[in-house]
Amino acid sequence: MRLVSIERVKPGDELGQSILGADGAILLREGVILTETYIKRLKSIGVEYLYIKDDNLDDIKAQDTEFLQLKSQAVRSVSTVFSKLQYNNVNEVRNTLDTILNIVEYLLENKDINSTYLLELKTFDNYTFIHSLNTCVLALFFGVNLNYTRNMLVDLGMGALLHDIGKTKIPSEILNKKGKLTPEEFEIMKKHTVYGYDIVKNINYLSERSRLVVLEHHERYDGSGYPMQLKGENISKFARIACISDVYDAIVSDRVYRKGFLANEAYEFILGGSGTFFDMELVKIFKDNFSIYPLGVCVKLSNGLEGFVVKHNKGLPDKPIVRIIYDERGNSIQPLEIDLAKQTNITIVNVIV
Repeated sequence: MRLVSIERVKPGDELGQSILGADGAILLREGVILTETYIKRLKSIGVEYLYIKDDNLDDIKAQDTEFLQLKSQAVRSVSTVFSKLQYNNVNEVRNTLDTILNIVEYLLENKDINSTYLLELKTFDNYTFIHSLNTCVLALFFGVNLNYTRNMLVDLGMGALLHDIGKTKIPSEILNKKGKLTPEEFEIMKKHTVYGYDIVKNINYLSERSRLVVLEHHERYDGSGYPMQLKGENISKFARIACISDVYDAIVSDRVYRKGFLANEAYEFILGGSGTFFDMELVKIFKDNFSIYPLGVCVKLSNGLEGFVVKHNKGLPDKPIVRIIYDERGNSIQPLEIDLAKQTNITIVNVIV
């Protein structure tokens, strides 16, 4: 399958990876033949990119159905929790603990899962809940690479999944504003960290390190964050992990007021924030284990050819294996693969979606 812009999708294309709706249910399932109606609907809810089946890339598989089901359950769980916790109803959080434990078990059993499969595609309709899920799964991926215990991973996952719960207390006209916030509005928005901590602090079966993720995920390593301008290791380790996970997923997302970064641009942003916004140790883990280029994305090479990313080289995120299936004139050729880790004179110069 290949990753393409919705603008390049045509009726008759086959969906390569299922799309989750706002409630966690599958909006469109892998294998559906896309029609003009489906494409218009996907555009209307903010879908910008999706995976399409491609016989030349049939070795790039959709995410595992078990993992998709776990993420679907997590989205349903977090949407329920968000609606209940703002009214101080904490009963639903116990179910969320079970959901997080299931995701933890999956990631521990599949430690070598490609980071391409971690993130769910977002629409404007499901942004809040899918962002919470993505932040959670990215944070857990960090934790697995740090060899955290199951209990630590569950605490990390719970804090990351609930990190934005305080936004339920922010006025909707600020939360959903289509333009840049005024300084006054931004000050109100910043309060969501404290509001969130107030919501979760009395849930006695939620650990304090989970609660601190909710409170501190906008703190920055150099002390420039909020709400307390904490610095360095005075910020809890789990919050420092959630910070990178939250920022990365937020900036790759299209919003009503701006286009998202391409994955390689977001990657460079995280690396550029090492030691200022972000913990240097964690940025190194990010650099060594996260993929810049999603599997199936088309890239242009410095030799003038275009190809598709089909595999990543661990520890060399900017040097994947690229499959060439067309020549410079766009004519089909016998597929050939270029390993950029070995062909060091060839680099990626652009991403084409």
